[in-house]
Amino acid sequence: MNAPGVESRPSPIAGLGLFALRSFAPGERVAPYTGTTTTAPPDPGRPGAPTYTLEITPGLWLDGAADSNPARHANHSCEPNAELVYVGAEQTAWLTALGPVAVGEEITFDYGFSLAESLFHPCRCGAAGCVGRIIAGPLRGALRRHLRFSRPRD
Repeated sequence: MNAPGVESRPSPIAGLGLFALRSFAPGERVAPYTGTTTTAPPDPGRPGAPTYTLEITPGLWLDGAADSNPARHANHSCEPNAELVYVGAEQTAWLTALGPVAVGEEITFDYGFSLAESLFHPCRCGAAGCVGRIIAGPLRGALRRHLRFSRPRD
């Protein structure tokens, strides 16, 4: 199922991706991230398995695995063009454009994984600043420094 203005199709990043069928302006809502909310964190499952459950506020999780949630196909990027915004008053999460999004462009956002989570999730976004792991933007510099100093010396 697709939301108006976006469609799911094969992605060069990973599996299915979410693509714009029309242009989006900065700050514009692209697609809702729908599902059931719970206070229980997701079962980590097996490493590398698709995960559609997001922590939208501390202690509140949104399971977006249902086929009725096309936004679940939005891939991670280290240089995303969207962000996930939780609107508490509406109890809805939205992928929202960070900048202009062109027709045909893949919609991506920063999954915000911790260092521990990143160990099980390689990143294939291809961005210039990618560190090779899906990890929250604020943690990338620390991971980059760690990787630089943990390499074998000549």
